[in-house]
Formats: sequence, C-alpha cells, structure tokens
Amino acid sequence: MRVLFVSTHFPHDLRLDVQGTYKRMAMFLEALKALLYGQGSRNAQLDVLFYVSPETDTSPSAIAATEQALSQHWKIPITLFLCPEFVHPQPLSKWQQQAPGMINFFQQRDLVRTSQPEQIQAFEACLDRKPDAVFVHRLRSMCPALLTRKSLPPLFFDLDDIEHIAFLRDIRQPPTRLITALYYLQLPALWWGERQAIQLARQTYVCSQHDQDYLTRQGLAGVVSIPNAVTLPRPQPLTAEPTLLLLGAYHYYPNINAANFLIENVFPLVRQQMPEARLIIAGKQPENIRSYGSGTPGVEFTGFVDDLEALYRRSRVVCCTILSGGGTRVKLVEAAAYGKPMVSTRIGAEGLVFTDGQDFLQRDEPQAFASACLMLLQNDDLCDRLGAAARMTAVKQYDRANIVHSIQQFMQQELGRKPQQRVSSKQLN
Repeated sequence: MRVLFVSTHFPHDLRLDVQGTYKRMAMFLEALKALLYGQGSRNAQLDVLFYVSPETDTSPSAIAATEQALSQHWKIPITLFLCPEFVHPQPLSKWQQQAPGMINFFQQRDLVRTSQPEQIQAFEACLDRKPDAVFVHRLRSMCPALLTRKSLPPLFFDLDDIEHIAFLRDIRQPPTRLITALYYLQLPALWWGERQAIQLARQTYVCSQHDQDYLTRQGLAGVVSIPNAVTLPRPQPLTAEPTLLLLGAYHYYPNINAANFLIENVFPLVRQQMPEARLIIAGKQPENIRSYGSGTPGVEFTGFVDDLEALYRRSRVVCCTILSGGGTRVKLVEAAAYGKPMVSTRIGAEGLVFTDGQDFLQRDEPQAFASACLMLLQNDDLCDRLGAAARMTAVKQYDRANIVHSIQQFMQQELGRKPQQRVSSKQLN
C-alpha cells in the first residue's frame, strides 16, 4: 500500500517547529504509519510532498538529507518531495493582493501559493506513483487536488481550523481600516473553496465536535472530529510562586494579539492587587509582541523553551487570552494534562470539553480575567480542584495514543467500506 501525504507546513527546524500544527501533523503521520505497517506489509510506502518557501534548498542532496532526518524523527521511512510555493515576482499593492481573491478562491493571498501550474504538476507527479490514498494536511495543501484533472484515489483531509471562521474573526480584530474591511468580500469565495475541499474528501477531520456539528449543519458529509491531543505527562504539584504563563508561537497573529491583550489589559490589573505577581510569555518570536523589549514590570519573555516540564513547574496559572482564530488550543490540553489551573477566554476554550467552573475559569473581559487570575494566585484549594478535574478530563479525552488509534480506525474503515474507486476533482463541478 502506498499513501501520499501533502502539506505546506514544512518543518525547517525539528527542534523549534513543535507548535500545535506540527504536533497535529505528527499525530496523523503516526496513524498513517500504523495503517501502512500495522499488518506487517513489506510493500508499504509513504510519499511526502511539502510545498516550501522559495528560499528552501530543494537540491537532490538537500532533499536526501532532509528525507533521512524526517524519517528518523517520525520513525517511519518516507520518500520526500519538495516543491517551491508560488510567489509573485514583483510586490503587489494591497488592492492587487485582495481583488482577485474576491471572486476566485485560488487567487486568495495564501492559497495562490499552491494553485499555480508548477505546484499542480508536482502533485500530479506524485499521483503518477499510483498512491492508494492521499492525505492532505490543511486547506492550502488542497488546492492542487482541487485543480488537477487527474483521477484521485480516496482522499483524506485534515481541515483542522474551519478557515472561513478563523479568517472572519481575524479581520474583526482592531484596528479596522477600509483595506481590512475589503477582506469581507473574500469570505464567499473562501467558504466555496472550503466546501469544495470537504466534498472532494472521503473524510474531513476537524478539531472538535463543535466544528463537526457546524459543518454537518451546512449539509456537508464525512466530517469527523479528531481532537488535538498530547502524550500525557506526570501531573505537577502546585507552586506557591505567583506566576502566570502564556505559551505560544508569536508568528501567529491570534497568539500575538493574545499576548498584547494579556500584557496590556489584564496583567496591570493583577499587579495593582498583587505587585509581586509575574507573567511568563514563553514561545518563539516574542519580538513580534508590542511590549517586547520595553521592560514591562513583572513580565519575562523566555523565547523558545526546550524544557516544557520545567516551564510548567514554575508556573502556577496558565492563561489563554485568545480572541480570534479557529480550531482548538493545544496549549490548554497540555496545561490540563500537567494538572495546571487555567483561565481562558471563550474562544480560547472553544471546542474543548473542559467545563467552566469545573475544569477551568472562563473570562473574557480584562477585569474579570484579572480577577480570576488573582483568585487562583491566592486560593490553593481552588487551584487543586480545577487542576485535578482538568487533568482527569485530559486523560479521558485527549490522550494522544488513543486519538492516533482512532484516526487509524477511521481511515481503515473508510478504505474498506467499498472499492477504492478513483475519482476526479472535476466531477464536483
């Protein structure tokens, strides 16, 4: 059996590229490994096609070295293919960037990168190797499958975030300008493309039952909830240090916005009542945060942290001040697995089965969020109760080993449901 895996999330640095998107991708790759080799097949083969930035070295020697590194990292033999994404040779004005995407899904800013002839040809060259199934990781990677005229084997699609919801939330964030308002005109084309991608796939995976129910109400079939999950660590004792933690990667706009909100609107209110309180902002590229380098009292920017266990050990309360974006937050699943008390916004906790007041505290306004943080910094019993309940929920719902097994079963059942009839994406139109 041969499977083709397609993604735009190329891990340039296996040490640093460990945020939620890469953790989810690795989870599906592990399920594909079990699917391919679970029955002792000697002819199993996993082909991996990454669309990469034009600066990436795609020479044969570089591909061979990367193929070996990824095979060792994922503990599965792969055959690697790299194709540069399309980038306009000349800088475009804002209007030139936006106008085509108002009527054409494939011309939207991110999606145009995988929608040109070179990217389609790279995908078709992999199809010529006759895969028995294709797994596509996220929406941008689906463009070549939607545009090819070649027939397709059964296709599995990890949508992860519902893109049009995440896009709508992002453009609603302040400051709003006329050029930002024009992005609303791209929403119909984005929703159309997303529907086409879901209809092309045998199964589409989303992060939560909440997202599955939403898409099912839109009349879309074959949508399955596959939650983000973690390898369960040992629970940690509660520290007496009055320390809050926000963890994320700050090249991602919702995380940048969350950090700005926490540092500028919430943490000053905490410090008014508890001057000794500290806030740890952990994760790579903190220089994108407005207050980075300004010496904000009580705020520590750690950058990327190798030892997450040590980071959580010194943190009493985990904050999730996400105000936009989609999908679910791995940072909350991870914190719960460590048994940490958590405060989150509604969007931050969206799609997760944690219960407000039982597993965590949900607050949206700065004053309410700060009050919840102060309550947890001062109340050991409440911290212990919330942390223990969240840990129990994580064990039941978000154990990575169980989720990987579920993915394998879903794909296995779908592949065995009926003959693997090859279809063309053009049959959808």
